Amino acid sequence: MTTYSRTDLATRVLKDLGLVGADETPPPSDLEWAEETCDSEIAMLSILGLPIWNGSEVSIPQAYLTALSRRIGLAVAPSFGLTDPATAMLAMREAERVLTVMAAPRLSNPRPMRTDDAGSIGHSFRYSTGR
Repeated sequence: MTTYSRTDLATRVLKDLGLVGADETPPPSDLEWAEETCDSEIAMLSILGLPIWNGSEVSIPQAYLTALSRRIGLAVAPSFGLTDPATAMLAMREAERVLTVMAAPRLSNPRPMRTDDAGSIGHSFRYSTGR
């Protein structure tokens, strides 16, 4: 299975927003900012109970790259005047519906996520077995 790094995801967000051309490499400062934003959004979604994928935030399965990039891009877009915050919030909810279905396509409610260390963000995320 093809996977992508957090740098790949951050670059994809910048490209999806049109802030970096398809054949361009983002400047290091923009890439660092985008990586921090990706980390923050993924951690926030996990805290809210939205499963992103059954793996780590460092290795993103191919199926999630576009959907997650779109969701994170919506959080970034108002900062660049690409949309207003209210419109972005509504669109984020729709993007989260797609991610929810992807996380548990056969279940009506996805299983909750947890971190290996509940007090620390940045560890790999895994599905809770409910035990």
